[in-house]
Amino acid sequence: MPGKLDGHVVMVEDEKKGNRLYNKGYFGKPLSGGGVELNLLEAIYLIEAQRLEVVDSEGDDLPKEVLMEKAVEIDDRFDVIYPVYRDMRLRGYVLKKASDPADFRVFPRGGGPGKTPTRYWLKANLETDTFSIKKIEEMYNVINKLKKTMIVGLLDLEGDVTYYKMSTLVVNGKVEKYDGKKIEGNLHGYKCIIDESNSILYDEQFFGNIIDNNIEISLLESLYLVEHGYLDVKKESEEEYFSFEELKGYGSEKDDNLDLKYNIYSHLRNNEMVPKTGFKYGTAFRCYKGDPEHHHAEFIIEPVPKDFTTSWYNISKSVRVAHSVKKTFIYARQKNDEPVYFRIKRVTP
Repeated sequence: MPGKLDGHVVMVEDEKKGNRLYNKGYFGKPLSGGGVELNLLEAIYLIEAQRLEVVDSEGDDLPKEVLMEKAVEIDDRFDVIYPVYRDMRLRGYVLKKASDPADFRVFPRGGGPGKTPTRYWLKANLETDTFSIKKIEEMYNVINKLKKTMIVGLLDLEGDVTYYKMSTLVVNGKVEKYDGKKIEGNLHGYKCIIDESNSILYDEQFFGNIIDNNIEISLLESLYLVEHGYLDVKKESEEEYFSFEELKGYGSEKDDNLDLKYNIYSHLRNNEMVPKTGFKYGTAFRCYKGDPEHHHAEFIIEPVPKDFTTSWYNISKSVRVAHSVKKTFIYARQKNDEPVYFRIKRVTP
């Protein structure tokens, strides 16, 4: 099927052939006088599929490589965008260019413009790009307002594409807040020791662990109980008690990220969740909606500052670990008011 390069588009002027391209795949934009106008993404894909040949104004054949050079002139991200476009097309999806912040609107299989709503808004990234939680959240907020699903197509250096679904999450658990008598504990290094007679903390609120007839709770758990007036923590070798700020200062000497972790821990507890250490999963927390003895942790959560950036390699590792243990990976982004929980899942479109 012949097409003629006209600037940065390819014109298929034959009405019958143009209609066939549009009706079988929604390629191009129909022209009022018949035929279709293809962008370079579509034209290159159709050349690869052996459904199109492109000529210049003199009628000479133009190879795919020439069109790709012209495409890069328009968009220096073309080498990232096109492989993702091609991969989704091969999966049976119809794609059309999207406005910022996404690259493509993706229609469901069997659907298309004027026939069905879009299924995804898709952003293409390269594995060496930087992941910015702020930019990703801003992108999500725009797409979510349109009531669409946001996915990122991540192109690796061998040309394979991995897809990630991005969304925010409201965390709500089923564990009522502690409302009992004030308890006394003794600080020993990185933990606080409480007499087992106060077992309600462990049995009903799921703080700490029972070890040698005592309840041992972490500094984060101690801070939470002290801040809410349920615990007095005795200083080591003294008859004095820590204030909340003193205990936080003590803990910060042992953990530079204590403030950030505590803000997220406190918010989770206030929302009746049960956060426990997520060290074996490579995160700060694993998190339960109910009794850890009768529920699996649904989430592994990593607290991050509001301007957090990282590599897509780290995203890939974290999401793969979460998937392997049937949990959801979440970045808890600390903002001025309260955290935003940003869920990242690997998906197969």
